[in-house]
Amino acid sequence: MSKAKLAYAIWPWGLQKEEQLRQALADIKAVGFRFFESVATAVAMFKDRAADFKAIIDEYQVYPVSFYFWNRGDGEKDTRTVQEALDFLAANKIRSISVQAAGKPGGGATEQELAAELKALTRIGEVCRPYGIKPCLHPHANTMVMFENEIDFIMRNTDPQLLYFGPDTAHLTVGRCNAVEIFDRYVKRIRFVHLKDVKKNKAAAGDGGQKQGFEVYSNFLELGEGEVDLPGVLKVLERSGYDGYLTLELDSSRFGNKESAVMNMQFMQAHGFA
Repeated sequence: MSKAKLAYAIWPWGLQKEEQLRQALADIKAVGFRFFESVATAVAMFKDRAADFKAIIDEYQVYPVSFYFWNRGDGEKDTRTVQEALDFLAANKIRSISVQAAGKPGGGATEQELAAELKALTRIGEVCRPYGIKPCLHPHANTMVMFENEIDFIMRNTDPQLLYFGPDTAHLTVGRCNAVEIFDRYVKRIRFVHLKDVKKNKAAAGDGGQKQGFEVYSNFLELGEGEVDLPGVLKVLERSGYDGYLTLELDSSRFGNKESAVMNMQFMQAHGFA
């Protein structure tokens, strides 16, 4: 039986108002989730209102397990964004964060760009370490770390005690990676996982994410609705004894956020993970 735990990504409900957080927690709790991931925007919203945040999560009894950060290409600023959030993260018992490399339309980082990203990710690992927080590289479409060679470069040139791995099944597939092979290759460094589906050989359609501050994708799918070998990925994790979080995530659903959460939960139940 799997030791992994389920969480749900709540940014599709919105990041501008407290009411959106409340609705997200109410919806995912009704579906059966007790843990969630949010993003750096939420940290900024509640950083000076820690008591308010705690009161909300205590009220719903649904608790954060990670926050998602995205680099902008300025290593000092990117590190500072994470550093300024660390006290809030630690106060909420966060043990890992997701970190997305700086954006690049179409991907395909140069050697110089990869070297700069490597330096930024290493520095983020260094500032997180005293807090016991593990930053997890999150390969992502339209960024400096999208394709297999870019993932390999970062993973081979970083200290395993400073930078961990947080793969996403759909983004790996869009980056023309074999998700099962990548999970298997780096399974010992995986500390966080995003699960979603997508059709193979399909470019990721983003809306620019102007409201959210990061790219939001419209053609990712609920689990089992696409062509990713999700059972194969889950077998790799189960075989390795992975006991971290499997975070179900979908930027935009054809059916609505709560309905999407229901579909994703049903998939995990059918595969013995809930």
